[in-house]
Amino acid sequence: MLFRLSALGALLVSTPVLAQGGGLDGRVRVEAGGKIHADARAFPDGPAGDAPGLLLRRARVKLAVEVDGRFRAVLEPGFGEGEAELLDSYVEARLGRGVRARAGRFKTPFGYESLRSSSDLRFAERGLPTAISPRRDLGAALVGAWGGGRLEAQAGVFNGVPDGSSRDNPWGSGGDVAARVFARPGGGLGVGLAVTAGAERGTAGETDLADYETSGDRAFFQYAEGVVADGARVRVGPQATLDVGPLHLLGEWMRAEHRVAGPRGPADLAHTAWQVAASVVLVGEPRGDDRPVPRRDVTEGGPGAIEVSARVHGLRADSEAAALAAPESAAEATAWALALHWTPTDLVRLGATVERTAFEAFPGGLDVEAETFVVGRFQIDL
Repeated sequence: MLFRLSALGALLVSTPVLAQGGGLDGRVRVEAGGKIHADARAFPDGPAGDAPGLLLRRARVKLAVEVDGRFRAVLEPGFGEGEAELLDSYVEARLGRGVRARAGRFKTPFGYESLRSSSDLRFAERGLPTAISPRRDLGAALVGAWGGGRLEAQAGVFNGVPDGSSRDNPWGSGGDVAARVFARPGGGLGVGLAVTAGAERGTAGETDLADYETSGDRAFFQYAEGVVADGARVRVGPQATLDVGPLHLLGEWMRAEHRVAGPRGPADLAHTAWQVAASVVLVGEPRGDDRPVPRRDVTEGGPGAIEVSARVHGLRADSEAAALAAPESAAEATAWALALHWTPTDLVRLGATVERTAFEAFPGGLDVEAETFVVGRFQIDL
């Protein structure tokens, strides 16, 4: 761990030098950045999901190399939570007319909040819709943006991952096609739709199905032993944002359909999740999706930037899943959260999040105790 942190620190310190680029008569440009997010976590009412106490939530380095202004390679390893992981690793080429071709490991174009940088989140963790959204996957995609970002579109083919997961599954166990369109017609409004479709074939050793977890990493829905993915997988996710002055609103709804096989035979399940979130910048410069920045930071005698946020979100399992779920699984989770963030300088951010999650049992099932999750975070983002 000491070696990992030392290496991360050296790369972060070297960022301004690397970002200057140069070499090969200016044809090659190198950019580097990184982030460290450290948490103090508590579960006042118990039971705890992830262990309470101090946690290095994220420690990442991002390196990008661009050649001739047309070809680009990105590498982002992470060292958070005591593990080393390769997060993003892809190459891309500009094809012209605002379109790029990308191949490697990167985020599947689906969930709106899932696609946002962790440095700009309004809460300590993403909402329950991200438990349904596929995360990082191996694949190839076309990515386009036009009109200064007023229209975005992505479409690609991926190896396929379970809900809420990042994996390097081999081709052949399943596969997904994914597409997403997002438009900003004006007035601060943004609307979009994302879809994935494919198939999944699990085994006893690798079911290719996911648990659904709270923001505190507590699994509230798990499949029973012997249940595996066994057929079509379809997800759909309408999404919208609205920015009016210091106010930022986000809304998402997702549906994930899975065909599964278990001891009692096959079943077609559909799980849904949603969230509505609002943030207000009290002091500082609003930047829409991105975290606000100070108009005058504390080094200049200013107050920095202050933002308050609130959200409600939920996830409901298909009622037919009762016979396929582990004994202590809940049918539904509904949560509210409040957060406060202070950004004293552009690169430093401190935040606190309080979240309360309540659960509804399946008919005849065991009651599941509510969870209270409290997080204080210190982050540095370069």
